[in-house]
Amino acid sequence: MSETPESLAGPEHQDPVAVFSHVVTDEVYTPDGRLQARTVGGAGAYAAVGASLVASAWRTLIVSGAGAADRRRLTSWFREREIDPGGLFEVGDRSPVTRVRYRPDGERAEDSLFGDAHFAAHTPYPSRMPVAPKRLAGAYLFHGVDVPGPGARFWREVPELRARCAGPVLWEIAADACSPRHLPRVLELAALTDVLSLNVAEAAALTGHGDPLDALDLLGRAGLTVVLRCGPAGSLVHHDGERVRVGVAPGRVVDPTGGGNAYSGAFLAAFAASGDAMAAARLAASAAALVIAGYGAPGVGEATRAEVRRGAVAVPTAAA
Repeated sequence: MSETPESLAGPEHQDPVAVFSHVVTDEVYTPDGRLQARTVGGAGAYAAVGASLVASAWRTLIVSGAGAADRRRLTSWFREREIDPGGLFEVGDRSPVTRVRYRPDGERAEDSLFGDAHFAAHTPYPSRMPVAPKRLAGAYLFHGVDVPGPGARFWREVPELRARCAGPVLWEIAADACSPRHLPRVLELAALTDVLSLNVAEAAALTGHGDPLDALDLLGRAGLTVVLRCGPAGSLVHHDGERVRVGVAPGRVVDPTGGGNAYSGAFLAAFAASGDAMAAARLAASAAALVIAGYGAPGVGEATRAEVRRGAVAVPTAAA
């Protein structure tokens, strides 16, 4: 892998895709209580890896809070995946740690080791980005629905961020925002973005529609691309009034952690580069397949990018 300075952001470089989301350390436990893995994780880490798998080297910028004691380790981790770490900003001594406990039924529970307030302190509000490229090729947001008022800082800052983006803003909605009582607010906030990404369970909880196509139709509107991730059934994409069913890329499933975040990050980066939603969905499916084929996020380089491109060719699409 090529070497990079602390940050490549700046007017002399191509516009990067910026990922605004938490980076944590994941402690993954098996159903019988054994520690399976301890690795860098969080929506931000996996979304940035997904974006880097389909973008050029160093064209993905991670923006997240990082503890002073962890920043050097996190910086090295992102550099190993050809992701620009210049958007990491220091908050306190330690970064968040998430305990991920799998249950026998395959579901998992997550809790923050240092508590919710510590986690919230590391929130990457758009104005906290310590490097300031004049323009961004796109932006990935992972957030819930701040209610209107003084506490709604994140969403108050999104319009200014969007004005700096030459390409799309993608919002991957947090699961705790997916309730019918939040639907009007979700639709209001989605108008600030270009792509809405959520999984099929979240869509059902948000809209009250068990049929994914009905949920897709409710969330879709003129100018908004909706990506509905359906796990082993692939994904559904609503774009320019058309609904397309996108299959999965071949590969084994070892650990699904981060697969949805990687899909969203990859979709954003590919869509920002080409404007082709269906091609972006195929690349995103292939990137997600690579991520869930092992524990923790894979390395990223030209070989893995080529693997993702090959995998995307095998992803089927059909009208839905």
